[in-house]
Amino acid sequence: MVTMREVAEAAGVSRATASYALRGDPRIIPKTAEKVMRAARDLQYTTNLTAKSLRSGKSGIIGVAIFELDKPYPSEMSAAVSREAAKNGFQAIIQQTSNSKESEISILQKVTSQLCDGTIFSPGNVTSEEIKELAGGKPIVLLDSTSLSPLFDTVLTPSEDGAHDAIEHLLKIGCRNILILGADFGILQKPDQKMTVSARRLRGCKRAFDEVGMSFTHDNVVDTPDWGTETARRTIHNLVQSGRHFDGLFCMTDSMSLGAIRSLADSGIRVPDDVRVIGFDGINEGDFSVPSLSTIEVDLHDLAQKSIELLARRIDGDTTSIPQSVTAEYRLIERESTSMQR
Repeated sequence: MVTMREVAEAAGVSRATASYALRGDPRIIPKTAEKVMRAARDLQYTTNLTAKSLRSGKSGIIGVAIFELDKPYPSEMSAAVSREAAKNGFQAIIQQTSNSKESEISILQKVTSQLCDGTIFSPGNVTSEEIKELAGGKPIVLLDSTSLSPLFDTVLTPSEDGAHDAIEHLLKIGCRNILILGADFGILQKPDQKMTVSARRLRGCKRAFDEVGMSFTHDNVVDTPDWGTETARRTIHNLVQSGRHFDGLFCMTDSMSLGAIRSLADSGIRVPDDVRVIGFDGINEGDFSVPSLSTIEVDLHDLAQKSIELLARRIDGDTTSIPQSVTAEYRLIERESTSMQR
């Protein structure tokens, strides 16, 4: 195995300089850093991760465990976190959590506790108490934690305020028969579900209705088994076939909005002429759909930056401060699907 000393000798620098250069230390001038990098490539040098971990107690690796990586929003979010991790000197291992508790337990036991300095985790089936036990004392930052008494730092998506602004937008452009797709109205009456994404988005919807004196009932909300594109397409098809009328549609995700728009088009209902549609997330596909999709765009750079900052602080030794809960920034993007022109 090629050693750091051999790389240093090939580059004509000290071992310390070679080490700093390979870590990307800004104190090493670009010309010298390039010499070291070239020598490392020529010698096919690779870092001995085990030795590095033994010396420093840290691997420089963080885990990122996210649901449904085959869907646009989780995929784009993971990419943003990976970019931000690299900017802060970490390498990110991206993993997909499945709809099983066993999968989440396996990630925490086999990756987080054994390999990573810390993990950004999107929990679905394990509780905060179980995460604490399984993580082996490693720092954890949760994404959209549903815990009412957080044990870990948490970064939330702007669900309540974003949903409020989506409904407010539909109301301002004249919609009065608004449908919300992808949530269970009854969740508002379940205290233990208060912090779920669905509940927070429904609270935002209700607040917007309340502000203009409109009633918000179960008739405004249509539940679905998941937030997939095909599920939204089928649900809207069935609603239209049953004679359901609405002039505004807010979908819990952009992926659902795209399925809904397709279904409306198949039924001869024009968007935005007959129904105006807005989604949530801000995925790239929304800019290229026909019509282009109005959305609540989550600032993924901000979400990633806040996640990495919280995790890095814990990795650097802050174990005493109470868990923080911060929310990512967002913006309303108005596109063709809610155009004012009839």
